[in-house]
Amino acid sequence: MEANKEVVLNINGTDFKLTGEYLTIEQKEKTICEEKYVPHVIEPSFGIGRIIYCIFEHCFKMRDAQRTYFDFPPSVAPVKCSLLPLMSQAKFNPKL
Repeated sequence: MEANKEVVLNINGTDFKLTGEYLTIEQKEKTICEEKYVPHVIEPSFGIGRIIYCIFEHCFKMRDAQRTYFDFPPSVAPVKCSLLPLMSQAKFNPKL
């Protein structure tokens, strides 16, 4: 570039001339400082109890005032099962 004031590039058999108005070559030194931070404290108040309560809250459904149930998605429910009452509670507890 210094001798001819142009650079010739051969790309796929075609020559391209780059002159000084299209191309400048500079050498620079740049210093980059990087600081990595690894946290040493994990928030203890977000425990397994809060996760379970949150799952229960989102899965709780009501059909009417007396029929409530949990509708767990398959990714959370490890086993497919249903718990259904065979008798009403009044038969087990005469006070009801």
